[in-house]
Amino acid sequence: MPYLVSLVIFTFSALSFSILTVSYWTQRRRPGTVFPVFTLVCAAAFLLNLAFQAGVPPAFPLLVARDVAVGLLAPLMLHIVYEPEAHHLPAELAWRIALISLYILAVASALLLAFEQTGMERAPAAILLATAVFGLAVRACSRRPLPAAGRAHARWIAGLFTVLSICAAFNLARPGGPSAELPDYLLLAFFCVTLYYRERLVFFDLLVKRGAFFLLGLVVLALVLYRLPADSSPWICALALLPLWLLAPWIYSRLDRAIDRVWLRRPYSAADAEREFIRAIQGASGIEDLRARAVASLSRIFQAPADVRFDAPFPPGLDSRQLAEPLEPRGCVLLSARSNSIPFLSDDRRLLQSLARTLSVVLENVRFRIGEEELRWLASRAELKALRAQINPHFLFNALNAIAGLIQDQPQLADETIEQLAQVFRYTLRKSDSEWVPLGEEVEFVAAYLRVEQARFGDRLQVSFDLDPAAAAVPVPAMCIQPLVENAIRHGAAALEGRGAVALRTALEDGSVRVEVCDNGPGFPPEFSLDSAAETHGLCNVAKRLRGYYGPSARLCWECGSRGTRVWFTVLARGVDACAHSGR
Repeated sequence: MPYLVSLVIFTFSALSFSILTVSYWTQRRRPGTVFPVFTLVCAAAFLLNLAFQAGVPPAFPLLVARDVAVGLLAPLMLHIVYEPEAHHLPAELAWRIALISLYILAVASALLLAFEQTGMERAPAAILLATAVFGLAVRACSRRPLPAAGRAHARWIAGLFTVLSICAAFNLARPGGPSAELPDYLLLAFFCVTLYYRERLVFFDLLVKRGAFFLLGLVVLALVLYRLPADSSPWICALALLPLWLLAPWIYSRLDRAIDRVWLRRPYSAADAEREFIRAIQGASGIEDLRARAVASLSRIFQAPADVRFDAPFPPGLDSRQLAEPLEPRGCVLLSARSNSIPFLSDDRRLLQSLARTLSVVLENVRFRIGEEELRWLASRAELKALRAQINPHFLFNALNAIAGLIQDQPQLADETIEQLAQVFRYTLRKSDSEWVPLGEEVEFVAAYLRVEQARFGDRLQVSFDLDPAAAAVPVPAMCIQPLVENAIRHGAAALEGRGAVALRTALEDGSVRVEVCDNGPGFPPEFSLDSAAETHGLCNVAKRLRGYYGPSARLCWECGSRGTRVWFTVLARGVDACAHSGR
């Protein structure tokens, strides 16, 4: 069983150091100068020891490499402690010479042991003792001020070096005694403590989740091998371990979830967090609404204060307890330290990267939608101006002709028509920069327009109104009714040989305004549709403007029957204060 325990520890250590070494040297991440070298030497030492325990022939070059790697671990430990304190020690040159001397002694003793020189049995213990004493002296003589986390790290290192010095003293007194293997475990403890305080993301990702899963697998493997007879064939061992291989994904997912929920207290899995975040931000109506939704959702997901900046550069000099990701094309998401002191892990970083990409896409869509609405609003203003330019010339020409015919025979009616015509043009000039008007003012404008048309047609045109007083204050797009009335006259009442009739009705129903124009004319041709109508057609113009203002909820409808034609639209009743704004 001791052999199996050593096998498990050596395998786990070799894999952990190897993964960390590849991570540092392929991604060019350097947490200090010495720590990546330390992980590389540890990986080499544990891999060579594991290979020898697995039955690889101990060739002399491999033995020398293993002994040199093991010999370098003690001075490397000391160098890691010395590195941040180097410029805060008195007589800095003397400390540096002492460190270099320890390197030389460690390599020399390792080579002498590899060549089986007698009298070197106590050399490793002596170097460990010198390392421990040197490390305690470095921290005691350093004048570098430490933050709270730095003081906790220093206490751990001091405790480990104290235990190491005691262990080394025992090994000096009794080489090969029961404490001979303790330095290996102290080395692992030193590595874990240093990794935790220098790179917590890597520590939790490597040693907590993957490490726990790998250690569990090794324990199961060791138990299976321990229970099987010594002469069992490899096929029997493989069949015994088959359930473990098949259940490995399920076991890891459950272990990962348990660590997240119990230890790290994460309320969401990565998939659940993605769904929650998308659900929270997809209904945003604007930039500020999107930012508020994103901040609230990120705070719930990560259990930390969140901040979203759409137009700010990536913040420099983040605290180690914070996490940030850039947003495209400019901005960032920032998570502050958690109140429960649980650090952000590499899984948190990956999740935040994914959510930041999602937020960037939604932000781009919101900006596009705002720009589209702005363009639609500008287009509706252009259509309104074009409508005025289209209506005014021919309407003025017809009105002036009618007035000229009335001056001699009906001068009073001519005067009244001139007054109505002036009212029509005063309205168009006064509302030239307003997209919204109260329905009551729009109806007065239409009534003045109809009175001018009645002067033209005389008794051939009958006009009636059925108006709801409750709807008079509701804002509607300017000049949205006049084209319907003009269409009813030109293509309805004017097309009849007898008397034509035009009726205007308004009503406020269930929070919506209904406007209806009826005539007794022949109606639309059977093939008529707004899609086939010319762009300058009055109905087409009104339909496009209503869609621009209200979206798909507003539709222009018509109905033709034996009694005439009915055209109507129903739109949401906006607040009265909308009239105070120009088109918004």
